[in-house]
Parts: sequence; structure tokens; C-alpha cells
Amino acid sequence: MQRLIPGFLFLCALLAAFLIYQPGLGGPPVFDDGPNIVNNPHLRVTDLSLSSLREAAYSSPVGAFQRPISMLSFGMNFHFNSGNFAPFPFKLTNLFIHLLNGSAIFALVRLIVGHYRKQLQPLLPAAYPLWLALAVSAAWLLHPLNLTTVLYLVQRMNSLAVLFTLGGLFLYVWGRIRVCNGQRGGILAILVGIFVFTPLAILCKENGALLPFFMLVAELTLFKLETAQPVARRVLIVIFTVCTLLPVLAFVSYVALHPDWLLGGYATREFTLPERLMTEARVVWFYVRLIVLPSIALMGMYHDDIAISHGLFDPVTTLPAIIGMIALPVVVWLARRRQPLVTFGILFFFVGHSMESTIIPLELAHEHRNYLPMLGILLAFFHLLLQPFHLASARIPRQTVAVLLIGLFAAGTFSRATAWANPFDMLYAEIEHHPNSPRANIEMGNLYARLVSQDPLAMEENYLFAWQYYEHEASLNKSNVNGLFGLVVLSMSRGKPIENSLLTDLTDRLKQEVLPNSIIDPLLAIAGCQSKESCPLSSQEVEQLLRAPLKNPHVFGHFKALAYSALTYYLVNVARDYSAAIDAINQSIALAPMEREHRLTLVRLLVALQRPDEARKQLAILKQADHKNSRQRDIALLEKQLTQNN
Repeated sequence: MQRLIPGFLFLCALLAAFLIYQPGLGGPPVFDDGPNIVNNPHLRVTDLSLSSLREAAYSSPVGAFQRPISMLSFGMNFHFNSGNFAPFPFKLTNLFIHLLNGSAIFALVRLIVGHYRKQLQPLLPAAYPLWLALAVSAAWLLHPLNLTTVLYLVQRMNSLAVLFTLGGLFLYVWGRIRVCNGQRGGILAILVGIFVFTPLAILCKENGALLPFFMLVAELTLFKLETAQPVARRVLIVIFTVCTLLPVLAFVSYVALHPDWLLGGYATREFTLPERLMTEARVVWFYVRLIVLPSIALMGMYHDDIAISHGLFDPVTTLPAIIGMIALPVVVWLARRRQPLVTFGILFFFVGHSMESTIIPLELAHEHRNYLPMLGILLAFFHLLLQPFHLASARIPRQTVAVLLIGLFAAGTFSRATAWANPFDMLYAEIEHHPNSPRANIEMGNLYARLVSQDPLAMEENYLFAWQYYEHEASLNKSNVNGLFGLVVLSMSRGKPIENSLLTDLTDRLKQEVLPNSIIDPLLAIAGCQSKESCPLSSQEVEQLLRAPLKNPHVFGHFKALAYSALTYYLVNVARDYSAAIDAINQSIALAPMEREHRLTLVRLLVALQRPDEARKQLAILKQADHKNSRQRDIALLEKQLTQNN
């Protein structure tokens, strides 16, 4: 009967997680939920035809494989909501995936610790694997650091990748135990885990490619290539050579032969590769702090206020962080015989950050990057806290600390979920905890700028608040342009004059500084200004702003193609200069030939200008490039228009 108690308590943890997240399920979309989901027309699945599903699956603008499983799941949310967007069903789906992941963690930890007990610590109580699995999975389910993965819609990509990663890892561990015992079916489970679940995880998000490396950590720390039959050992060596060593060698070789592939990404960042590596050492320790002793004041949707490490002592914590990053894996590796579970947990955490927290030129910090890696820290931490052989006389106090910590996690998550229930509470918390976050200030400025009231005094107050947040963002860094854009668009929307100094400053920054991709939306807003009679900008000023990023040495490739696309919109809809518009969209195509939206724009423009021969030629190129038939409906509509025009 006592063995049923951990299972019952785990069900209580699932229910607690479900209830704790309830306040935030109706909250608004945030950050890049808009372009990826809310404003993505290809996700508006109204029927379950193959063409509709394919179009939704391959509608992501990011990722080497476009994350089709994740995108298809968003399309299904739209379909079951009659093609309309509402936050609740999307976030509820994310929450159910989170609960599934928590269940997978419970099963996986029980399996791992059960093997550890049987092979290395037979004196441990028989119920220890269940109790440790309960502690780790409950802590993970209720941890406030996981909130952004659940309530930030687009991070379903991450949680789905984790779901398949955990499934593959469970099959691997289950299969390895059978191989160790000389039982049948073990190798088959391993092969399915690695060769079926790894592709599934990758098709949700690219960090699913880390699954074989998590398996390697389990092998080196828990199983040590021990098998009942020599042939099974050779099979394992071949599997890990093919799935870990060869991919690493291929990646290193590709980067060595194509350094621009990696270094080019840093041209649009405010940091260099060495600066990122130094900064990430501090960031990873920051993550560890938030996992073990979470502080709501330190958490946030945005961590763009983290100082960049410009040298080993700038800031002074950089060198100690780097030394710690090197020393900790070495220490736990040396202790692997005495503490294999701790070694597994710590190495699991570092492997989990090996893609997003090392050399790839991503943003410096996001909480959702810890969604799976934190499992390793929690396993190591709670094992050290709860194992009965150390400080046996303090077992009850240690168990009490574990329960209190999990309760602290739950309270923190509930507090954050409550704040995420509406945009004002969420952004007030962001500004309070991260007053110098550029994104938090921009989002708060946008919120006040969009507020509408029948009271002229309230409208003026909203205007002043919006101006304050935009101005503060612009003052944080000379390369920040979103705040200046906000000031211009805000003035345009209120019919207020725009100072020449503001336009000059914005134009200069657009020409010289490292720019964020998020400037495309304000560029489009300014592009449409001339269609309004109350626009305070002249045609010359609008075009000058639109052409400024095209002169920026930091703007190239995909980003520059988007800037040309914004210019095309202005030339077509405002300036009515169709010849220049065709030249501009052709520039977009030349800069980003694989992005089909630009060629679609060109075909639509040629059809509208009644140039059918050119339109058919471009349409043929588009059809040939649409290998996945994800733009089949758009192509069919254009073909129909060309036929009707004849």
C-alpha cells in the first residue's frame, strides 16, 4: 500500500500544476507569438485537406526544417476554434503538453534511479526510486522557471521537442536495462528511441538533435558500456559513433570550411563570438541560481538587460564564471564512481545548454532554454538532499526542506501565472524587475499607445506614458531604434508634429547601428503613413526612413530582404511607383531566394499590372521551389487569376 502513495502524490502534483497555471491561460500572446502564430495566415486551418495541413506545417519562418510538427499543432488549435485566434485553447494545449512531460520525467527518473539502486546501491530502500521520482517531477512541474515555456505560446516548439526527447530517452534507458540483463527487445527499443524519436524531436525544434547526446551521458555515467553479450557492446559503440561523434565532426568541419555561416550571424548582434562565450558562462550560473533558489524578482520574459562580458574582468564575475564552468564538469566526472546520479544530472544540464548557450549567435538568455536541462540539476540536487545514507539523523529535516522547496516553487509559479493573466500586470512586473530591459519598455509603450478612451485627458495621459517608455528605451543604448520608432509612430497616430532632431537621430541609427528584426513592423507602419491625410511626414521623409536600413553595413541577407519588402509596400500602395517596386522586390528575392513570400509578392504585383508572361515565368519558378507544396493554395489562386485575365 505504501508503494502507491508516491503515485497518488504525483497525481496531486499534476492537479496542482493544472490549477496553478489557470490564471494565466487567458493571458495575451507575447513577443514573437504575433508573427509566428497570431498573424500567420497560413495557420488559419479551416478544413483538414492535405494542402491546408501542409501549408500550416511549413509556415514557420525559422528553423532549418521549419518545425512542421509544432506548426501543425498550432494549425489544429485554429481549426478547432473555427479558424479564429483565442489565447486560452493555445495555452491550455501547452499546459497539457507540460503535464505529459512531467509524467514522462516521473517515469524516466523512476527507471534511472531503479537501475542505479539495483546495480550500485542495493541497500537503498525499495521505494527510494519512486520517492525521488516524485520529488524531481513535482519540482519540475511546479517550477516557476518553466512558466514561460507554458504560457509563451510559441515555446510549444520547445515543449513538444522535449516530449519526444523524453520519450526517446525513456526507450533508451529501458532498452539498456534489458541489454544489461540479457533480455530480448533491448536493442530494438534503443534503435527506436534514437532513430525514430530524434527526428520527431528535431521536427518540433532543432535542439531535439541533442537526444543522442543525452543518451551518451546516460551511457557513460550509468551503464558504462556494460552488456550481457559482447555483440551488444559493439552495436552500442557503432550507434554512438554514428549518432554523436560523426555529427560533431561534420558540424566542426562545416564551420571550419564555411566560417561565414557562423560568424555572419554575429553581424546583427551587439556582441562578438568571444563576448558571447564569456557572457554565457555567467548566464549559465544565473540559470543554476534560478533553478535551485528561484527568485521572482530575477525572473522575467525578457533578459535583454544582461550585461555583455567585454573581457575576463568586465564585469569582474566573468573569469570566476568561466573557471566554474570548466571545473564543475571535471569535478563531477572525477566523482562519477561515487556519485553517478549527480554526475549524470550535472552533465545532462550542460549537454542541454550545449546548443543554445555556446557559439550559435542567438540572444544571450531566455528562461525556456532550461525547460529540459533543469531536470539534470533537480535530479542531482534532490538526490543529494534526500538520499538516506548521508546525515541519517537529519533525514526528517532534509525531507521537510524538499517539501518546502516544492511548495516555494508552486507559490512562485502561481504568482507569475496570476501576473500573466493580463498584459498590464505582466508588463508592470517586467518593468519592476527589469527596468532597463529594452523590450519590456517597448512593450509597455506599445500598450499605452494602443489604449483608447473617450476621455481626452485619459488619452493625453496614455500618450505621455507611452512617450516616457519609448524615450527610456531609446536612451538605454545608442543602437536602440525601437523606442525612436515608437515615438515617431505615436506622434503620427496622434497627429502631432515630429521634431527634425528625432527623425535625424532615427535615420542615423538606421544607417549605422546593429538593428533588430523587429523594426520591420514599424517600417511598415511608417510606409503606410502617406495614405492617411493626417500624416505629419512628407513623402521624402518616409522614403528616407525606409531606405536608411538598406545603407546599413550590418543589414544583409534575410533582414535586408525584409527591409526591401517594406519599401516595396510603400512603393506599391503609397508612391504608386510600380517599376521601382518591382526592382525592390527583386532585390528581396536576390537576397533571400529560398523565402517564397517575396516571390509570391512579385507574382501578385505582376498579375495586378497585367504582365501575364512575366507572372507565369515567376510562378513556374515558385512552383519548382515549393518542394513541400506548402504554398499550393496561393499558387492555385494566382494561376486562376491568370487564367481569368486571359
